[in-house]
Amino acid sequence: MFNLTEKFGSPLYIFDSQKAKNRINAIKDRLPKNAKLCYAIKANAFLIDSLKDEDLLFEVCSPGELSICEEKKLSSKKIVFSGVMKTQEDVTRAYMLSVNTITLESVTHCKYLINAIEQESEHRQDVIIRLTGNNQFGMSENDVKKCIELLRPYKNIRIRGIHFFTGTQKKLKKISEEISFIEDFCTKLQQENDITFKSIEYGPGLSYEYFSNQNQSENFSELEEFSKLIENSKYDYVIELGRYIASPCGKYITKIMDIKGDEKNHYIIIDGGINHINYYGQMMGMKNPPVEHIKSGFIEKDAGEENSTTTDYTIAGSLCTTADIVFRKLTLTSPSIGDLLVFSDIGAYSITEGIYLFLSHPLPAVVMYDGKNYSVLRKSLETYMINS
Repeated sequence: MFNLTEKFGSPLYIFDSQKAKNRINAIKDRLPKNAKLCYAIKANAFLIDSLKDEDLLFEVCSPGELSICEEKKLSSKKIVFSGVMKTQEDVTRAYMLSVNTITLESVTHCKYLINAIEQESEHRQDVIIRLTGNNQFGMSENDVKKCIELLRPYKNIRIRGIHFFTGTQKKLKKISEEISFIEDFCTKLQQENDITFKSIEYGPGLSYEYFSNQNQSENFSELEEFSKLIENSKYDYVIELGRYIASPCGKYITKIMDIKGDEKNHYIIIDGGINHINYYGQMMGMKNPPVEHIKSGFIEKDAGEENSTTTDYTIAGSLCTTADIVFRKLTLTSPSIGDLLVFSDIGAYSITEGIYLFLSHPLPAVVMYDGKNYSVLRKSLETYMINS
């Protein structure tokens, strides 16, 4: 790890493309034949280039994410263009790109699509209509029906089905209830509105147990139970997963910069912090994510045995706020300035969800490992220019 920080700097993100591909194949092997996998790129867009040739769809939720896909030359036939906020320009752009599917989150989005059809050349375009799960995403049952009627005259538009998602890190009981609900809704909707479709786009929000004492990267028990719930369905499913795919595919390396404290409290200051490390459900360092301590210097065995001391440390980041606690109680043996802490399961969301501009610290470099070689996807970037 020290050779990586010497070459690319610290703190540092390392993503493993081969591990991501293996993860996707393992998931696909456990999904039933009536299900296709869709990667929600908001979890980690840096994986797109490595995954673009895989047999899966990519959910895109903003114009910026769509631009990333274009830059990486991802086939438009693999793109599901979603997002709660779309402008007329966004919908027209997606339509002109002939993306695989456009998600309609509101009657307004539906009207934007009709405008695009009437102003541009017609082509076959799949859409899915998103039903709300009692949140700001999607639309009411009445608005779903209204969209069906608005789109009925346009023969080049195929309503592929219904989109439904309520959140992430859900338990299996909740997922089972949602599947029953959405299938019943789709059946009733078709019967009452003289429409035929076979597809449900569903985000199960399968949980990834970041704070478990066991390695979760090979634990697919919840996925296997979920697959049983849909394998005999009369509907085909597009299964959206982001966190569940990307989480085990990344590591974050940060350096110990200072060690201090008193008789009661012992602190380690790292050059990273909560601006870079963001595990789902972590509250002020009260939960313990997987972390490895790598010593910077070699200590001979006898001297190490004689002088080593084991102490509980609070791991604090480099931000000037008491909120920047990464680990409330980490037991370490004789840590030193210059040692590394390596956080695992960091492949999802941390790379984009952190409060990166706070205090104008540099953005960490991003490095991809393909099983043989390391390549830089993004060099470390200064943020003070954005804040000035």
